[in-house]
Amino acid sequence: MREKQDLRLFFALWPDESMREQVENRLRPVRLENCRPVPRHNWHMTLHFIGNTSHVEKNCLHRQAKECRAEGFDLSIDTWGYFMRPKVFWLGCEDPPPALFDLQTDLGKKLSQCQFRPESRPYNPHVTVARKVRQPPEPTLLLPIEWRVDRFVLVESVSVDGGVRYDVIEEYGLN
Repeated sequence: MREKQDLRLFFALWPDESMREQVENRLRPVRLENCRPVPRHNWHMTLHFIGNTSHVEKNCLHRQAKECRAEGFDLSIDTWGYFMRPKVFWLGCEDPPPALFDLQTDLGKKLSQCQFRPESRPYNPHVTVARKVRQPPEPTLLLPIEWRVDRFVLVESVSVDGGVRYDVIEEYGLN
């Protein structure tokens, strides 16, 4: 019998407080109306969404993530976008560094040892900042936010009143 699937997990890049403050400052002039802002403490850049899983599977994912050997890198958050179907407003990189794609690919290969199947769609790195956005905001200049990435994390999505809370449960340093 399969173990109970009582964890909802994903791997992500997790900004520090300084980065979150910079994002918040850049978003102040952006007019987002009638939407559901993502709470500041939940901002992240997903590497791999795992979904519902068991503690045994989580342990396998953790062991494999520890095997990931990648270099740290710099990201420039310098653009925004809008996914029409899910009505999501996001911030991202005009020109993501190859090291980001290398990390995401290598991690996916390692996780596949745990019967995880990485997504087949091309990786689109972004930080979701609002959901249920009916109309994208008017284009505005986004001053770049420099983000030094020196780790990635395993996150549990926990249901709470009014939404979800993301709890970092493991950290993995980059070289």
